[in-house]
Amino acid sequence: MPRREARLRPEWTDLYPGVEPGVWHVAAELVPHVLRHRLQGRPTWEFTRRILLDEHFEFRGGHARDSSWSGILTRVEDA
Repeated sequence: MPRREARLRPEWTDLYPGVEPGVWHVAAELVPHVLRHRLQGRPTWEFTRRILLDEHFEFRGGHARDSSWSGILTRVEDA
């Protein structure tokens, strides 16, 4: 089963200290890092349905989402 990977878009680097932009990271390993920073730091953006926002990250790998997908899974579960 392929792992879900995420790559930070360079224009969002300032919001994610310690995450190197343009490098593929295992998404499940990024989530705790991003959450910890977000909860300890000054709020600069709001969480939506996901911790790793599509606007801020590119993604590859993970499970295919076909018509049976319920919409409940998170990217952590895709890893």
